[in-house]
Amino acid sequence: MKPRRAKLLALLISSALALGVGEIAFRLAGVSNPNFYGPDPERGWVLIPGTTGLWTKEGRAQIRINASGMRGPDVAAKKPPDTFRIAVLGDSCVEALQVPEEQTFAKLLERELAACPAVAAAYGHVESLNFGVSGYGTAQELLALRTQVAPFEPDLVLLAFYAGNDVRNNEKTLDQEEVRPYFDLDSEGRLVLDASFRDHASYKFRRSWPARAFYSLVNRSRLLQGAKAAKSRLDGWLGARKARRVEKGEALQELGLDNAVYAPPTEDAWRKAWTVTEALLAEMKREAEARGSRFALVSLTTPIQVDPDAGKRNAFAKELGVTDLDYPERRLAEASARDGIDFLPLTPPLREIATSEKVYLHGFPNTAPGEGHWNVRGHKEAAREIARWLCGTVLTR
Repeated sequence: MKPRRAKLLALLISSALALGVGEIAFRLAGVSNPNFYGPDPERGWVLIPGTTGLWTKEGRAQIRINASGMRGPDVAAKKPPDTFRIAVLGDSCVEALQVPEEQTFAKLLERELAACPAVAAAYGHVESLNFGVSGYGTAQELLALRTQVAPFEPDLVLLAFYAGNDVRNNEKTLDQEEVRPYFDLDSEGRLVLDASFRDHASYKFRRSWPARAFYSLVNRSRLLQGAKAAKSRLDGWLGARKARRVEKGEALQELGLDNAVYAPPTEDAWRKAWTVTEALLAEMKREAEARGSRFALVSLTTPIQVDPDAGKRNAFAKELGVTDLDYPERRLAEASARDGIDFLPLTPPLREIATSEKVYLHGFPNTAPGEGHWNVRGHKEAAREIARWLCGTVLTR
């Protein structure tokens, strides 16, 4: 063998060995960041049916995406007899990759509602389906209701609203997400879909066969997943910085969340974001009821709203120039009363639990204390409060 070819062969062998060692090392270290999402012409992105993997970025849980493209086991579209079926819509707070499936509030609702007299009298079983997808805004949740949820004919559509970024997600100039559908309002106040993301280069690339092949390879390689995790963190940081350029006031809380939602909007973009959000909520109620489902809205908690340290919460509010951090709940309550929407704000009861027991409802051992998504305790308390409210009010009428 010629020396040049021998050197090339040796280089290839050593590179292959290095990659193999790296792959083994990443697996032993528990590095995991599988790609659960693929492009979708209606909603921008969706969960890829049949995908499984270990989630370790925040918390730790084994994830399975069923054949219908939602977290959990496969489920038939046709509802079983004597079953009260709930469709839970939302973003990453509902999807809840951070905790095991059976410990998500969506799943816990099955057990919590099983003893509800109103349910027990008319049904023998409760089934809660998790339609949450990371990054979704209310616009995508409305589209999911139309295209994905409707065939399952739920008895109740439960929308989980996260004020930390859902309002921003509904306004293109604030959100600056290039592959997301948005809604605008026409001169008569009607919702008009903006699906121009389909023409964006990044969306077209995600639909190409090279991209599909690459992401399929990512799901088989922990080494590539490690690189993807690093890029995701960088993209998240850059995205938050872009969003904060159009947000008034200094960013005082964790990346990706908005301070502007804690006060009445003073800028046109935020006024529009809230107005479109309220129109989307009203439309979701109309469409759910037109399909024979009840509709209910719950507002989830941001980490600072339920921090166990009252002094920290008050100091944060003072820096923002507001008296408290409950403006999103008051605004949603007013809109819900106007549009006849059943509404539960979770911040007051969960804040009381966090304060009295000095416990964090957000955060994990591998994240900063009290930041990020709900932990197991947060999901547990949320499920109890939602079930108590549904049983005592929404389901008794």
